[in-house]
Amino acid sequence: MDMDELRSRLAAILAVEEADPTDWLEVERLASQLQRELPIDATPEAVHRYLDDADIHSRDNSYGARQRQDVRRYVDHGEYDDGIPVPWWGCALVLLGAAGIVKWLLM
Repeated sequence: MDMDELRSRLAAILAVEEADPTDWLEVERLASQLQRELPIDATPEAVHRYLDDADIHSRDNSYGARQRQDVRRYVDHGEYDDGIPVPWWGCALVLLGAAGIVKWLLM
């Protein structure tokens, strides 16, 4: 499955979930069907979490809203962020530490 098809199918699930009233059985059916077809290693983690937790969205609206926001960003822009950003100074500390270890080993 290519990314355009994935984004299109996710958009369909989001549309059902964001409808009023939400057909939660249809959301779960669509999510399960898509999840069975997804390659695990080529799909953003946020998409997997969203599809895995389709049943939780009906019980916890704030949790569902956060996941919908992440998936909506992926659907609309093709962007996703599965990691935690490391500040520039964190990288600098790692480099300084490594330099210190190398210097200590060469003494």
